[in-house]
Amino acid sequence: MPGKGDIIIGRYEVAGVIGSGGTSTVYLVIDRHIGKTLAMKVMDRKKMGAYGFARSEIESMRHIRYPLVPRIMDAFCDDGSIYILSEYVKGESLAVMCRNKGMPRDASLTLAQRICEALIYLHEMKKPILYLDMKPENIIISEDGMPHLIDFGIAGWLAKKHIAVGTVGYSPPEQYKPGAVMDAAADIYAFGMTYYAIRSGVPPDADPLKALHNIKHSKTLCSYEKSFLKKCCALSKDDRYKSARDVLRQIKHIRSIPNRLKRTLVLAALSAGIIISGCCITAKISNAASQNEAAVDLVKDATRYMVDGEYTPEGIGIIKACINSGRLPEDCEQEFIFEVAMNSMLVSGDYKTAAAYFDRLDENRFPEAADYKQLCTMQSRFDYDPGDAAEVTGRIFSDIIKRAPSKIKYENMIFIANCFEYYDENPADGYAKALSVLEIAKEEIDEQICGESAADQNDLTAIRDRIVSLIEVKQQRMRTRKKITGVKHEKETEIQNTMHHYGGYNGMRICRMSCRSMRG
Repeated sequence: MPGKGDIIIGRYEVAGVIGSGGTSTVYLVIDRHIGKTLAMKVMDRKKMGAYGFARSEIESMRHIRYPLVPRIMDAFCDDGSIYILSEYVKGESLAVMCRNKGMPRDASLTLAQRICEALIYLHEMKKPILYLDMKPENIIISEDGMPHLIDFGIAGWLAKKHIAVGTVGYSPPEQYKPGAVMDAAADIYAFGMTYYAIRSGVPPDADPLKALHNIKHSKTLCSYEKSFLKKCCALSKDDRYKSARDVLRQIKHIRSIPNRLKRTLVLAALSAGIIISGCCITAKISNAASQNEAAVDLVKDATRYMVDGEYTPEGIGIIKACINSGRLPEDCEQEFIFEVAMNSMLVSGDYKTAAAYFDRLDENRFPEAADYKQLCTMQSRFDYDPGDAAEVTGRIFSDIIKRAPSKIKYENMIFIANCFEYYDENPADGYAKALSVLEIAKEEIDEQICGESAADQNDLTAIRDRIVSLIEVKQQRMRTRKKITGVKHEKETEIQNTMHHYGGYNGMRICRMSCRSMRG
């Protein structure tokens, strides 16, 4: 094996070792002809299967042109070794990043979406490629935070030869059965187990039954993640998602409800004689407290259970106890019900609870309640029709756009913009619609600011700043998507103009019709 400073075939100078595995060692080398840093995989030619693995990797990678998969640059062999040179991705292994600690849900879902998009590219190539060795060790996170798939040693070749090779715990049960025919379901299983490892910080159990049990009883995963992974990692491939596109749709579904800024409660409206004692959700309610004591104690107990401006489950439990006490005045009770409903929908993702609480609101006071209830009812169905989801979102937008200008109207429009982004079957269409909603809101706020009082202007200016920031974020996401996919969406302006013109459901219906005709 080469050492530091060695020059291979008079061209590649070895700078050091990047890593090693059971079948190969990867070196960092400098291409002396062009001065570029590359990764050089060296395999012992005498080891069983080495030639087959090398050939599989070369055949697979030479056709791939995707930013998140390093391109192969050269390949050759000598009497003792096989050499494969590819683009070098400077970064850290995902396995190292999540080991023993796991990663937060939002960060994990962001990575999962990028990885799934890469799988879609591989599976939908003219000559489809199965990766067949998905695991955190084979994913490098570059300095810009993007995941890159490496090591295509068994891609395609295993599927053709029906050889039982893979990584125990990540590979599906059928991958070890002689003569089994591999398909996209194998990558989907490994993807699911990889996501579990990213979130939990530990690899999946080698026994598929135990691995599935650990997913079902995980204290780290939320209920939607569990449902998602149980289907990804079903023991029978017939019970898994049918394609990587279906997987991507469910990832977007989990991410579909954005985090929101805390809605300020008007505690001055409290007039009930209650007090919450203790610091847990089983707090007792007393009739003896004065109005001021009630307000002070409620703030003290409920707000101490907040993280990043949102109530934790303990804080929501306190508020629920207040609601269930029956001692709150109607106005205050309605405010608290709204808080629980919004928290259930946008923070904990408990859409059934959210829908139940929205149903208890006075629609004259909270006209958006009916819209949110409808959306939550749809959200509570894990497997949903994306076309139906977009239609519902369009109807909600049609109603909201007609309402009088107000802060809550623009909060709703931010919410709807995110729904368009995540629900639309065509990602480019979704971004275009989301940007349109935000731009409509911004234009309307600009018209309102001049005629409002100083206090109202401050509220509107604050939400306008949020909208401007979100527009920039979505524009950047659109640019990133174009860069990754290489696809330009020439109908963006047409879609945006249509939404601005119709401003509602009819416009959305026409948009969807034009998008369908554009696609086919």
